[in-house]
Amino acid sequence: MNKKLDLKYKEYSIIRREEIAPGINLIRLEGRMDFNPGQFVQVALDHIGEATFAICSDPHEKSYFELCIRGCGNTSDGLNKLLIEDKVKIRGPYGNGWPVKQLWYKDVVLLAGGMGLVPLRPLIFEMIRNRINFDKIYLFAGFRTADHILFEDELKSWQKKLTKVTVAAEQATSKFWGQKGLITEALETTKIDPKKTVALMCGPEIMCPFCNNVLLQKKLKEDQIYISYERRMECGIGVCQHCSVGKYLVCKDGPVFRLDQIKDEVGK
Repeated sequence: MNKKLDLKYKEYSIIRREEIAPGINLIRLEGRMDFNPGQFVQVALDHIGEATFAICSDPHEKSYFELCIRGCGNTSDGLNKLLIEDKVKIRGPYGNGWPVKQLWYKDVVLLAGGMGLVPLRPLIFEMIRNRINFDKIYLFAGFRTADHILFEDELKSWQKKLTKVTVAAEQATSKFWGQKGLITEALETTKIDPKKTVALMCGPEIMCPFCNNVLLQKKLKEDQIYISYERRMECGIGVCQHCSVGKYLVCKDGPVFRLDQIKDEVGK
């Protein structure tokens, strides 16, 4: 939880913009952003509005940082129309992020649904760079269609660096290199050691109860499962109250929570 919020905006210039899936752009901004995997920033466009976005680049990179923007509102649509050298106002980073050090010397299961891969990407970079500090690492990434896969080249390269990478699409042709279906199907058939495994997930809220059920059936405890609710946030500073999860506010107390903290709210 943030003890003191820095509410000052700073301008950053766009140095790269790439459409990585239909309606989804990866925007690279010049400048240093010191953050922990799983943290977010607030982005503002003059005369349009502001919105929260997870930082999705490598935390080790100090000359730039990246945001992955899906057009679904005035601010995100505006950001996706910006060009190289355009400037945006950003404040942050905010939030608690993923419990990186608590994952050391354990097996880690990463579950991503669609845009849920975005806040997990910095953690994956961090884990690969410090691979010796982790035991088995399983990544399950699910998407609606094969055309909507994010960071496809990276997913393929991670297959050589992680214990297991499963990429699934609900709709796919026979040429798809991953598997057709849901990530829960692949999770069910994966053997994991419940005594030394921690699971982290981010994705559509409808996904979480199903993944939780599989993990609990595999004898993981509720305090071994972490969920990011970053997609619920709006103001980012606890004013609007729109991101409430039980007694918590996602922007002030999260966005990452243990399942035992918010289990009664999952799926609502």
